[in-house]
Amino acid sequence: MKQTQMWTYIFVIFLTLQSQCSACRWLGRYGTVSAESLKLLREMGGPYPESIKVHFPGALYNLIDKAEVEDQVKFLVSTLDHIISLTDASEHMNSVQWSPKTVEYFLKDLHRQSSELKECVAQYQKPSQKESYEIRIKRHFRTLKKILKKEKYSAQAWGQIWRAVRTHLQRMDIIAENAKKKFLQRV
Repeated sequence: MKQTQMWTYIFVIFLTLQSQCSACRWLGRYGTVSAESLKLLREMGGPYPESIKVHFPGALYNLIDKAEVEDQVKFLVSTLDHIISLTDASEHMNSVQWSPKTVEYFLKDLHRQSSELKECVAQYQKPSQKESYEIRIKRHFRTLKKILKKEKYSAQAWGQIWRAVRTHLQRMDIIAENAKKKFLQRV
């Protein structure tokens, strides 16, 4: 093999690894942006008592916590996209006293997290297929949408959604932190 070919191969491998690492290094900043999302969610939150209960897929989060980094990041993207879809229903938020600007900033933060993590997912070599967790999380968010519709987008229904989203974001922080640790062990 010629020396120039060898250096070309080494350079291509280096660039490939570098782009994969830089895309996934955003996991290190995920916590900061997520903390801002939680802060905005607290600002949006109303006088929702802790007694408001909503089903949460805790077993699914426990399963994802043990998954590979690629699956954890895909799960974060999927969940963020479902949260965005659920909370981007401003025409149905008449019953709550949330500031439209706060809701807008909250959604911008979620969109940023999702788009940055999608760049990370794009770097993975693993083929994209419907995983069981995607089906389960989709089913969960479908249930949350049904709660809103059934209760005619009442303040109480939005309170349930607010609590569910808060719990999702808190658990997602833990998954992102674990994914970051696993990712850094690889590099």
